[in-house]
Amino acid sequence: MPAKRKKEAKPLVYRYNCPCCNEEMVIAENPYCKVCKISFGRCANCGALIMEETLAVCHRCGQPLK
Repeated sequence: MPAKRKKEAKPLVYRYNCPCCNEEMVIAENPYCKVCKISFGRCANCGALIMEETLAVCHRCGQPLK
């Protein structure tokens, strides 16, 4: 019986547009917009991108944001 091939782990590529200027953002540890010079945070629990400063809880896991 032939051996099963292992699936290659492809890095996930996420593309986000800045909510202020609608330009594509640089996605890194802490995403930021090159045009507006605004950085966005991530949830400490699940790592979800937080695009709004007014959020009190994570939209993905429901944990409070600090």
